[in-house]
Amino acid sequence: MALSLIRGKYVLVRAELDGQSRLLSDAAVAQRDGVILEVGPYGTLRDRYPEATAIGNGRQFLLPGLVNAHHHGRGVSTLQTGQPDGPLETWIHRGMGRRPIDTYLMATYTVMNHLRSGTTTVMFNQSAVSADRVSDDAQANLKAFQEVGVRVAFSPAYRNQCFLVYGDDDAFLASLPAELATQLRAGIDRQAMPADDYIALCGDLSRRYPASDSPGVRVLLSPQNYQWCDEQTLQRIAEFARGHGLGVHTHLVETMYQRLYAEKLHGRTPAQRLHQIGFLGPDLSLAHGVWLTRDDIELLAEAGTSVCHNPSSNLRLHSGIAPVLAMLDQGVPVALGTDSTGINDDDDMFQEMGLAMGLHRPPGLEERTISAHQVLHMATLGGARVTTFGDTIGALEPGRRADMVLVDWDRVSSPYMDPDIDPIYALVSRARVGDVETVIADGAVVYEDGLFPGRDHDAVVREIQEQLSGPVPEAVQRLRQVYRELEPHIRRFYADWDLEATALYRYHSFL
Repeated sequence: MALSLIRGKYVLVRAELDGQSRLLSDAAVAQRDGVILEVGPYGTLRDRYPEATAIGNGRQFLLPGLVNAHHHGRGVSTLQTGQPDGPLETWIHRGMGRRPIDTYLMATYTVMNHLRSGTTTVMFNQSAVSADRVSDDAQANLKAFQEVGVRVAFSPAYRNQCFLVYGDDDAFLASLPAELATQLRAGIDRQAMPADDYIALCGDLSRRYPASDSPGVRVLLSPQNYQWCDEQTLQRIAEFARGHGLGVHTHLVETMYQRLYAEKLHGRTPAQRLHQIGFLGPDLSLAHGVWLTRDDIELLAEAGTSVCHNPSSNLRLHSGIAPVLAMLDQGVPVALGTDSTGINDDDDMFQEMGLAMGLHRPPGLEERTISAHQVLHMATLGGARVTTFGDTIGALEPGRRADMVLVDWDRVSSPYMDPDIDPIYALVSRARVGDVETVIADGAVVYEDGLFPGRDHDAVVREIQEQLSGPVPEAVQRLRQVYRELEPHIRRFYADWDLEATALYRYHSFL
């Protein structure tokens, strides 16, 4: 049996929201066959398990494997493949003109990027694609995660309305030049998928990857956002998920226009409408939540619904800053993710943690901020909840899976670190992807000193470069032209919303 002893100068056993995290010095974790046996002083465990393989030099910071709780599986970034940043409502359509890459290759590269930053579990929200590709793409993505050795909560996205703007598709198409409308209608038709087919796909995936037989995979359903699915379909999806013990992951109020859509239609916020139709619950997680109201946050707290915070993405796509302090105050479970749009395009979860801690610092002398302990909780136990892996990951405790990360503490603290500084604060403030030395998943070393045992990272990079070499394909150029022609019409559609959006922005700044 595989038995190892992983040692750290510091060992973070568990990150707690109240700041009472359990941090040990000169300690170790004993694991056998991917399950943690014991955590305690290094000398004691060394004597107890003399035959164990030693990992770690005693100068590192050992912590649970990080959880990226919202990601779309793009290791080669949207910017790199032709989709510059911008407001979500126009940016999302520019994505149709990204250069394509083989799905399995992209997923393999993505998983390797996650391991480099100490991430051992990912919420992979497979973006809505052509209906005839959904199943094949799902299998390719899941294959890559399983082969490289990263846990995945897999949630294929679904939408059946508001494909172009937050309004009636037919009415919007009728307002466009005929040739442009015809081209866009063809694109909508390619994406359109009956709800029955989507639910059947998720049911098939859950049978192929049951939690009892597939410890590294969880299947969730993902109606893509409130405005992108009609309420009857949302109710059907929630009922199916609950009936089959599956989680649901969706986006919500990423932008102020998404909130305004529901308010114009129903006089209620999207969160309030989801509450009214019985969609909220403890098995639901929401990405973003930037434009939640205080009342919305109370509803989420009462329902036990989680929110995944994506600070980099929200900054890059002009969405705003989520009211995370208010969420934490009300007891809403919060996780952390990069949304495939990390601030430096590198899915560096350590940098995302540092950004989250620095971003939520309101002006004034009160010093009311998100603490390093809270951020680490979001990136570990908070993510474990969102991904529905529950108490199997997120902490270094007996019985949990042996997912952990060794960070070079000498580099993080160089050239000096005052002994009065909390090591957890220093880690969240200063650690970055380059400080990760070793990553262990299910007890096995899957990344060490820049290398992936048994895998050739450089070969994957070369293959991606080969696929993207040469001129931009004509089909991609045509799509880019279509969406260049579409953009001014989208801006015109939302022009009448801007006065309300401005008022909403001013209110939100005081939340």
